[in-house]
Amino acid sequence: MRKRLILGLSLACLQLSAFAAAYKEQTVMIATANPANSQHDIAIQGIKKYLEEKSGGAITVKVFLNGTMGDEQANVKQLRTNELQIATVFTGNIAPSAPILNILTLPYLFPDPSDAANLLKNKDFTSKLAEIVVSQNRTRPLGWILGGYRHITNAKHAITKMSDLQGLKLRVSPSVTQLEVFRAWGIEPHPMAWAEVFNALQQGVIDGQENPFFTIRDNKFWEVQKYVTELHYMLWTGGIAVSEIWYQRLDPDTKALVEEAVASGQDTEWKWVADQEDLCKQLAIDHGMTVNPLEDEPAWVEKARAIWPKFYDLIGNQEMIQQALDIIKSGGK
Repeated sequence: MRKRLILGLSLACLQLSAFAAAYKEQTVMIATANPANSQHDIAIQGIKKYLEEKSGGAITVKVFLNGTMGDEQANVKQLRTNELQIATVFTGNIAPSAPILNILTLPYLFPDPSDAANLLKNKDFTSKLAEIVVSQNRTRPLGWILGGYRHITNAKHAITKMSDLQGLKLRVSPSVTQLEVFRAWGIEPHPMAWAEVFNALQQGVIDGQENPFFTIRDNKFWEVQKYVTELHYMLWTGGIAVSEIWYQRLDPDTKALVEEAVASGQDTEWKWVADQEDLCKQLAIDHGMTVNPLEDEPAWVEKARAIWPKFYDLIGNQEMIQQALDIIKSGGK
């Protein structure tokens, strides 16, 4: 009995060693500018778990949170040089070097959150999109994370109509579509690196910013902001981007494993988002924030969608824009 047990354990160890040996030992560095338990971290931890377990320990994943490897645009540059292998980045922060991604930041592209999921699970569309991104900035979006609509927060007063924006200094991402949208609404926005935003709000350098309830919670914006305006102009999307240099050097088995791991992280994050958004909103309210709907949102929609033609040359592919609209209209088919 003892001999059979020892033999069984020996065979199991040999099988595990053989399984692990199928993958080259390596360390994969994954970064985000966002904190633990954010939607970024949820996706990253899913990827880490999958890679380490399925590789039998041959692949070790090092995770860098809270911008310890720099802000999101720095992470994009690090992917291009293979200093990082994977990073989760807001689409608007990849778009400056990959203009095709401005498709996903067109204002009011997604009337319903399910529209984004339907588009980003369409493999024909995302495969074409990925190849164009690779050609433009040498990073590859292998997957996508979602994070709810970007809402305006500010410390001055409630915003319930467009005229309430006047006089406010609002930070937005340095994305051309976001900058132009706020200009269409009658104010000059203030682009600012993400790492500087909380301190700028705290010191009164800016009055507000715009981000989903997840970001409000993750950064405890209720400490420096009072009012939230529910705005549906842009659904937050982010890329799970990989270094193209690294990706193309992987052997076929490891490349397939990385693709599976990213798909697993994406699936985990999408499910988490569906459960968490309402909880994040309630947490903001519980901490004293006032949430207001817009009284005149049709006017915001009209002005925002009127500037779409400004972005056509930048995006450079109206066929892809039309494909996205067709997929959304058809419910993802």
